[in-house]
Amino acid sequence: MFKIKHFLDAVEPDDGQRIWIEPIGMTRDLQEMCQVTQFQSHLGPPIELWQWFEQHPQGYDYFRAQYHEYLAASQYREVLLDMVYRAMRENITLIHQGDDPAHNSATALYEFLSELEAYAQPE
Repeated sequence: MFKIKHFLDAVEPDDGQRIWIEPIGMTRDLQEMCQVTQFQSHLGPPIELWQWFEQHPQGYDYFRAQYHEYLAASQYREVLLDMVYRAMRENITLIHQGDDPAHNSATALYEFLSELEAYAQPE
């Protein structure tokens, strides 16, 4: 199962792998405090799109559409499918830094992964 959390949200025992997906880095101190176990910044939105969304938070639908197009055309299909299959067996928490809990990079990635899951063959 996928969970979505802001990097300052409380860490819970059932979070599983805590994956940072923003296209920007994180200091080691912050990584340890937030208990981020993996960095998958390459699966985050392109930095230009991410910066645009930071400046236009009302443009989530455009951001999500562009991000989904980027993911669909990316070389990371196998990595994304692997995440889907792992989430069928264990919890994976996608960590974001956005201010809006419903409109952020992790939510957009989760929506893409949910669509991908509909087409994934059972392992």
